Amino acid sequence: MAAVSEEPLVTPVETVPGTGGGGGGFADFDPGGGDGRGDDGRDPWRPGIYRTAMWSILVSVTILFFMLGLVYVLRSRTPDFWQPIHLPRILIGGTAVLLVSGATCEAARRTLNRAFLTVTLTLGCVFLGMQAQAWRELAAEGAFVEANPHSFFFYMFTGVHGIHLFAGILMLWCMLIRAVFPSLREKNMARVRERADVAALYWHFMGALWLGLFLLLWFRR
Repeated sequence: MAAVSEEPLVTPVETVPGTGGGGGGFADFDPGGGDGRGDDGRDPWRPGIYRTAMWSILVSVTILFFMLGLVYVLRSRTPDFWQPIHLPRILIGGTAVLLVSGATCEAARRTLNRAFLTVTLTLGCVFLGMQAQAWRELAAEGAFVEANPHSFFFYMFTGVHGIHLFAGILMLWCMLIRAVFPSLREKNMARVRERADVAALYWHFMGALWLGLFLLLWFRR
Protein backbone atom coordinates (compact mmCIF):
# COMPACT_ATOMS: atom_id res chain seq x y z
CA MET A 1 0.00 0.00 0.00
CA ALA A 2 1.38 3.38 -0.95
CA ALA A 3 2.29 5.67 1.89
CA VAL A 4 -0.15 8.53 2.44
CA SER A 5 1.31 11.99 2.75
CA GLU A 6 1.04 13.51 6.21
CA GLU A 7 1.22 17.07 4.94
CA PRO A 8 -1.21 19.29 6.86
CA LEU A 9 -4.36 20.69 5.30
CA VAL A 10 -3.23 24.30 5.51
CA THR A 11 -0.04 26.27 5.04
CA PRO A 12 0.45 29.27 7.34
CA VAL A 13 1.80 32.39 5.71
CA GLU A 14 2.67 35.89 6.73
CA THR A 15 -0.10 38.45 6.91
CA VAL A 16 -0.48 40.08 3.51
CA PRO A 17 0.15 43.82 3.66
CA GLY A 18 -3.00 45.81 3.30
CA THR A 19 -5.36 43.04 4.52
CA GLY A 20 -5.54 44.35 8.05
CA GLY A 21 -4.49 42.88 11.34
CA GLY A 22 -7.67 40.95 12.12
CA GLY A 23 -6.87 37.92 9.98
CA GLY A 24 -5.07 35.98 12.70
CA GLY A 25 -1.77 36.02 10.78
CA PHE A 26 -3.09 34.04 7.78
CA ALA A 27 -3.97 35.42 4.35
CA ASP A 28 -7.24 34.45 2.68
CA PHE A 29 -7.00 32.77 -0.71
CA ASP A 30 -9.40 33.73 -3.46
CA PRO A 31 -9.43 31.58 -6.65
CA GLY A 32 -10.10 34.75 -8.63
CA GLY A 33 -6.85 36.29 -7.49
CA GLY A 34 -8.24 38.49 -4.73
CA ASP A 35 -7.86 38.23 -0.98
CA GLY A 36 -11.25 36.63 -0.29
CA ARG A 37 -13.00 39.93 0.39
CA GLY A 38 -16.12 41.37 -1.19
CA ASP A 39 -16.48 44.43 -3.36
CA ASP A 40 -16.71 46.63 -0.29
CA GLY A 41 -13.31 45.41 0.94
CA ARG A 42 -14.72 43.26 3.74
CA ASP A 43 -14.38 39.52 4.10
CA PRO A 44 -17.88 37.96 3.70
CA TRP A 45 -16.92 35.14 6.06
CA ARG A 46 -17.68 35.61 9.75
CA PRO A 47 -16.66 33.27 12.57
CA GLY A 48 -19.50 30.93 13.45
CA ILE A 49 -21.39 31.20 10.16
CA TYR A 50 -20.57 27.63 9.13
CA ARG A 51 -21.54 26.27 12.55
CA THR A 52 -24.86 28.09 12.49
CA ALA A 53 -25.67 26.74 9.03
CA MET A 54 -24.66 23.21 9.99
CA TRP A 55 -26.76 23.17 13.16
CA SER A 56 -29.75 24.32 11.12
CA ILE A 57 -29.19 21.40 8.76
CA LEU A 58 -28.80 18.89 11.58
CA VAL A 59 -31.98 20.04 13.29
CA SER A 60 -33.89 19.57 10.03
CA VAL A 61 -32.41 16.11 9.45
CA THR A 62 -33.17 15.11 13.05
CA ILE A 63 -36.82 16.10 12.68
CA LEU A 64 -37.05 14.18 9.40
CA PHE A 65 -35.69 10.92 10.79
CA PHE A 66 -37.60 11.28 14.06
CA MET A 67 -40.86 11.48 12.16
CA LEU A 68 -39.90 8.55 9.93
CA GLY A 69 -38.91 6.50 12.96
CA LEU A 70 -42.17 7.33 14.71
CA VAL A 71 -44.17 6.20 11.69
CA TYR A 72 -42.09 3.00 11.56
CA VAL A 73 -42.79 2.16 15.21
CA LEU A 74 -46.51 2.87 14.91
CA ARG A 75 -46.82 0.82 11.73
CA SER A 76 -44.92 -2.10 13.23
CA ARG A 77 -47.62 -2.40 15.89
CA THR A 78 -50.16 -3.25 13.19
CA PRO A 79 -49.52 -6.86 12.12
CA ASP A 80 -51.50 -6.62 8.87
CA PHE A 81 -49.15 -7.47 5.98
CA TRP A 82 -46.14 -6.90 8.27
CA GLN A 83 -43.55 -9.58 7.60
CA PRO A 84 -40.17 -9.03 9.30
CA ILE A 85 -37.27 -9.40 6.89
CA HIS A 86 -33.93 -10.96 7.65
CA LEU A 87 -31.40 -8.16 8.05
CA PRO A 88 -28.09 -9.00 6.35
CA ARG A 89 -25.18 -9.58 8.72
CA ILE A 90 -23.04 -7.26 6.63
CA LEU A 91 -24.87 -4.38 8.32
CA ILE A 92 -22.97 -5.19 11.51
CA GLY A 93 -19.66 -4.81 9.71
CA GLY A 94 -20.85 -1.64 8.05
CA THR A 95 -21.77 -0.17 11.43
CA ALA A 96 -18.30 -0.93 12.75
CA VAL A 97 -16.70 0.67 9.68
CA LEU A 98 -18.72 3.86 10.10
CA LEU A 99 -17.88 4.10 13.80
CA VAL A 100 -14.17 3.70 13.06
CA SER A 101 -14.44 6.42 10.43
CA GLY A 102 -15.77 8.71 13.14
CA ALA A 103 -12.52 8.24 15.06
CA THR A 104 -10.37 8.99 12.02
CA CYS A 105 -12.54 12.02 11.19
CA GLU A 106 -12.01 13.36 14.69
CA ALA A 107 -8.27 12.84 14.30
CA ALA A 108 -8.40 14.77 11.03
CA ARG A 109 -10.30 17.58 12.73
CA ARG A 110 -7.81 17.85 15.57
CA THR A 111 -4.61 17.59 13.54
CA LEU A 112 -5.77 18.96 10.15
CA ASN A 113 -3.86 16.05 8.66
CA ARG A 114 -5.01 14.90 5.25
CA ALA A 115 -3.90 11.31 5.87
CA PHE A 116 -6.71 10.90 8.42
CA LEU A 117 -9.07 12.67 6.05
CA THR A 118 -8.19 10.21 3.28
CA VAL A 119 -8.84 7.24 5.58
CA THR A 120 -12.19 8.71 6.62
CA LEU A 121 -13.24 9.14 3.01
CA THR A 122 -12.19 5.58 2.20
CA LEU A 123 -14.13 4.13 5.12
CA GLY A 124 -17.20 6.16 4.17
CA CYS A 125 -17.12 4.74 0.66
CA VAL A 126 -16.63 1.23 2.06
CA PHE A 127 -19.72 1.71 4.23
CA LEU A 128 -21.83 2.73 1.25
CA GLY A 129 -20.50 -0.28 -0.67
CA MET A 130 -21.53 -2.59 2.18
CA GLN A 131 -24.98 -1.01 2.21
CA ALA A 132 -25.30 -1.71 -1.49
CA GLN A 133 -24.30 -5.32 -0.86
CA ALA A 134 -27.00 -5.58 1.83
CA TRP A 135 -29.55 -4.38 -0.70
CA ARG A 136 -28.38 -7.01 -3.20
CA GLU A 137 -28.70 -9.76 -0.59
CA LEU A 138 -32.25 -8.73 0.26
CA ALA A 139 -33.19 -8.46 -3.40
CA ALA A 140 -31.85 -11.98 -3.95
CA GLU A 141 -34.17 -13.18 -1.18
CA GLY A 142 -37.15 -11.47 -2.79
CA ALA A 143 -37.39 -8.64 -0.25
CA PHE A 144 -38.13 -5.69 -2.49
CA VAL A 145 -39.48 -2.24 -1.65
CA GLU A 146 -43.08 -3.19 -2.41
CA ALA A 147 -42.85 -6.64 -0.76
CA ASN A 148 -44.17 -5.54 2.64
CA PRO A 149 -44.00 -2.49 4.95
CA HIS A 150 -40.93 -3.73 6.80
CA SER A 151 -38.82 -4.06 3.66
CA PHE A 152 -40.11 -0.66 2.50
CA PHE A 153 -38.96 1.02 5.70
CA PHE A 154 -35.58 -0.72 5.52
CA TYR A 155 -34.87 0.54 2.02
CA MET A 156 -36.17 3.99 2.90
CA PHE A 157 -34.08 4.35 6.07
CA THR A 158 -30.88 3.07 4.51
CA GLY A 159 -31.42 4.97 1.27
CA VAL A 160 -32.15 8.35 2.85
CA HIS A 161 -29.26 7.91 5.29
CA GLY A 162 -26.98 6.91 2.44
CA ILE A 163 -27.85 10.08 0.52
CA HIS A 164 -27.03 12.23 3.54
CA LEU A 165 -23.80 10.33 4.14
CA PHE A 166 -22.83 10.83 0.50
CA ALA A 167 -23.27 14.57 1.05
CA GLY A 168 -20.77 14.27 3.90
CA ILE A 169 -18.35 12.43 1.63
CA LEU A 170 -18.58 15.26 -0.90
CA MET A 171 -17.87 17.74 1.89
CA LEU A 172 -14.76 15.87 3.00
CA TRP A 173 -13.68 15.34 -0.61
CA CYS A 174 -13.79 19.09 -1.27
CA MET A 175 -11.62 19.64 1.81
CA LEU A 176 -9.12 17.06 0.59
CA ILE A 177 -8.97 18.58 -2.89
CA ARG A 178 -8.23 21.99 -1.41
CA ALA A 179 -5.48 20.45 0.73
CA VAL A 180 -3.83 18.54 -2.10
CA PHE A 181 -3.54 21.38 -4.61
CA PRO A 182 -1.43 24.31 -3.34
CA SER A 183 -3.28 26.80 -5.55
CA LEU A 184 -6.56 25.94 -3.77
CA ARG A 185 -5.19 25.65 -0.26
CA GLU A 186 -6.94 27.87 2.27
CA LYS A 187 -4.57 30.04 4.28
CA ASN A 188 -7.00 31.47 6.82
CA MET A 189 -6.48 29.13 9.77
CA ALA A 190 -9.63 30.23 11.60
CA ARG A 191 -11.76 29.48 8.56
CA VAL A 192 -10.08 26.11 8.01
CA ARG A 193 -10.64 25.19 11.64
CA GLU A 194 -14.32 26.03 11.45
CA ARG A 195 -14.76 24.09 8.22
CA ALA A 196 -13.07 21.09 9.78
CA ASP A 197 -15.25 21.39 12.88
CA VAL A 198 -18.54 21.48 10.99
CA ALA A 199 -17.48 18.64 8.66
CA ALA A 200 -16.56 16.47 11.65
CA LEU A 201 -19.79 17.43 13.40
CA TYR A 202 -21.81 16.32 10.38
CA TRP A 203 -19.86 13.07 10.07
CA HIS A 204 -20.31 12.23 13.76
CA PHE A 205 -24.00 12.98 13.42
CA MET A 206 -24.28 10.60 10.48
CA GLY A 207 -22.55 7.90 12.53
CA ALA A 208 -24.85 8.39 15.53
CA LEU A 209 -27.89 8.52 13.26
CA TRP A 210 -26.99 5.26 11.56
CA LEU A 211 -26.37 3.56 14.91
CA GLY A 212 -29.86 4.58 16.03
CA LEU A 213 -31.41 3.37 12.77
CA PHE A 214 -29.52 0.09 12.91
CA LEU A 215 -30.69 -0.63 16.45
CA LEU A 216 -34.25 0.32 15.54
CA LEU A 217 -34.30 -1.97 12.50
CA TRP A 218 -32.56 -4.81 14.33
CA PHE A 219 -34.67 -4.92 17.50
CA ARG A 220 -37.97 -3.48 16.29
CA ARG A 221 -38.91 -6.16 13.77
